[in-house]
Amino acid sequence: MNRIFIIALLIVLILPVFGQEYKIIDTKTNKEIKLKEMAERLSDYDVIFFGEYHDNRILHSLEFELLKMFYANNKNMIVSMEMFERDVQPVLDQFLNDEISEEDFLANSRPWPNYETNYKPLIEFAQENELTVIAANIPRRYANMISKQGLNALDSLSVEEKKFITKEHIVFADEYKTRFMQTMKSNMENSSKMPKGMMMNLDLIYAAQCIKDDTMAESILKYHRILPRRKVIHFNGDFHSRKHLGTAQKIQVLEPMLKVAVITPLSYEDNFTWKDEDLLEGEFLILLKE
Repeated sequence: MNRIFIIALLIVLILPVFGQEYKIIDTKTNKEIKLKEMAERLSDYDVIFFGEYHDNRILHSLEFELLKMFYANNKNMIVSMEMFERDVQPVLDQFLNDEISEEDFLANSRPWPNYETNYKPLIEFAQENELTVIAANIPRRYANMISKQGLNALDSLSVEEKKFITKEHIVFADEYKTRFMQTMKSNMENSSKMPKGMMMNLDLIYAAQCIKDDTMAESILKYHRILPRRKVIHFNGDFHSRKHLGTAQKIQVLEPMLKVAVITPLSYEDNFTWKDEDLLEGEFLILLKE
């Protein structure tokens, strides 16, 4: 039996249960809509950011369902992912083109630990439907160099290595930075695993965060600009796109005329009672019960 069919069948069986655990809100109308309706409305946009919590089973299931629904109306589309880094693009392409085995692909693409359960369905759907998948992110080793040594650390890289890094690196001192600093400080205060000296390096860590956003934005645009222009769905951690900040902001800096949509998850303890300010977090909200 076809692998994608099996996965789809399981999700069809599971989603009715999930229906009690999430709601989708169109922030323009402030009304609840169905997933299919969101997929249809997203056809009006050039680039779509699906912000996820990396460990949330409901969001991963919705990502797969949305991809299928969006593809049904937009055959000429591209998938983009934070979870793969630029230097593994050739390996990813080879796997999508059935030129290498899954074993070789996994051995050489540095998949995230939760690849098998959360991202494999997306990759296999792309493979079976001959969709391009962008390995959008900067290789982590280069982002780590910035967080530890500063921006000048990249000067020592070869011309070949610099191809995996954005040409434009902008570090805005704006709401994104404020949110980032608040989040990092909160994490440090509530985690015994955080290195004690990290607090002194927050500006460098933020610079590393920004170069991830810049690289992903540049990666998306590189493929979007290839004629005929195709719509792109980019999957990333919600912080990278929430409120059109991060990667979503950087892509509009590079190409202001793009129509960009952001899907943002929000967690609630009960009753899915959202606030007016929550409507600024994206074009669509996915409300989740904690």
